[in-house]
Amino acid sequence: MVKVDSLILETIRKFITKLDENGIHVEAIYLFGSCAKGNDDIFSDIDLAVISSDLTNNRFEERIRLMKLSSGIDSRIEPVPFRPETFVDEDPLAWEIKKEGLPVKHFY
Repeated sequence: MVKVDSLILETIRKFITKLDENGIHVEAIYLFGSCAKGNDDIFSDIDLAVISSDLTNNRFEERIRLMKLSSGIDSRIEPVPFRPETFVDEDPLAWEIKKEGLPVKHFY
């Protein structure tokens, strides 16, 4: 298993706290992309799938909302919103995230 940099984990923890403070209870969060594969560098995005029942089904608007909340924490955060019922294997992106990503909420 890939060891995730402690600074990235701290950034994710701060983001989860910010979401919670703004009424978004995170049920699960997955790190995916280069950070999850261990081939990230200082310019890499922090790709995060955010699964929450407090999000609407409008992924576009929710992504903008999550990006605004992340902007004061780390500009590299690239959130991808999902409701639990849409984070299913039938969704190609969700399937890929489940297959290649790392569930990180359990670190907190």
